[in-house]
Amino acid sequence: SPLLVVTTSTRHSEELAAEISSLIGSDQVINFPAWETLPHERLSPKADTVTARFRALDRIISNQTKIVVCSIRALLQPIISNDLDASKIRIKSNATFNMSELITLLIKFGFTRADLVERRGEFAVRGGILDLFPADQEHPIRIDFFGDEIDELNFFSISDQRSSDKSLNEIEIYPCRELL
Repeated sequence: SPLLVVTTSTRHSEELAAEISSLIGSDQVINFPAWETLPHERLSPKADTVTARFRALDRIISNQTKIVVCSIRALLQPIISNDLDASKIRIKSNATFNMSELITLLIKFGFTRADLVERRGEFAVRGGILDLFPADQEHPIRIDFFGDEIDELNFFSISDQRSSDKSLNEIEIYPCRELL
């Protein structure tokens, strides 16, 4: 089982995770973030924080990490008991996936439908193309469907909405909110 390292603050946990990652590799260390909101506040945590928490829990459960670094605040915050296997969508190029089923799952995961994808947590549908901006990615992803088959997965630019040349083989999409 992984080693748990608890720090005094979020900043210290991020710095320590980065330092340990430089020594043993980033695939062996995960930083489990705290919500940046307090439980009594009527604000939800940011989508990228929720996604990072889901990704960290998934890596811990599947034994893909050796060291878990978190702040005392993150350790004390409650975790909703979601089924982690049902809390992610795995999309592979040339695989079969029903677009309307994917749209339903994205809405359930807290993604917002928009005309044009501009920020994290949004998705847009135009014909057989679904644009999606996962909270844990630097760039949005374009999923090109041919019927129910995923023809192509590419990153694209927000500024001009053009696909990049870099194709992806597979992506994992985590929720943007903890309460599904």
